[in-house]
Amino acid sequence: MLYTDTVIILKCLHLVEKIKRKKTVDGFTKKVLLFAPQGFEDIEVAAFTDILGWTRVLKEVKPVDVVITAFRKNICSKHGLTIKSHLLLNKINPDDYQALIIPGGHNDSGYAEVYKKEVINLIKKVYENGGVIATICVGALPVARSGILEGKKATTYASSKRHDNLQVLRDCGAVPVDKRIVVTDRIITNRGPDTSVEVAFKLLEMLNGKEDMKKVRKALMFN
Repeated sequence: MLYTDTVIILKCLHLVEKIKRKKTVDGFTKKVLLFAPQGFEDIEVAAFTDILGWTRVLKEVKPVDVVITAFRKNICSKHGLTIKSHLLLNKINPDDYQALIIPGGHNDSGYAEVYKKEVINLIKKVYENGGVIATICVGALPVARSGILEGKKATTYASSKRHDNLQVLRDCGAVPVDKRIVVTDRIITNRGPDTSVEVAFKLLEMLNGKEDMKKVRKALMFN
């Protein structure tokens, strides 16, 4: 292959990458990463895959892709639901995503893996890149441990009989507040499974704008 041919090919590849990035920036297609730990709470995953999935059903709404990642191919929820990851965590490039979802779960079913350094580093990287971090229930705790909630208002599941989750937030420098949903500087936290759907709608609004969010709400009859 001639030198000039190689240069042309490299320029074409560079142009393709620029176009891909432009589409993401311009809002043509957003990519959201959902980390699914063992022992996750079923509804706290389904709320996002369903609501964001509807952006690919409604033609008048900008599409949002949800990519499920995990430490393994098959992930089992607290209640026995098994789902498959699209990409293993060690194959993920955080630069490709505009948001990260961390659902809650149960430590007695393997949820503690959410505190591994690979997940903590992923949280920090997506946030540092300007992405949104959306959590449900105790999903706020690994986010707090990452350090990005320091000095910020947040909430989490406060009804645990074994753990003082609000104190964990305090120990990590966060400011716990008694609200169902808290949005602070691109970080969404909530108190538990009861508002999973509303957090998913809030994430959609932050990614696509209020009008797209309203269209999906209407299609799903949340009026």
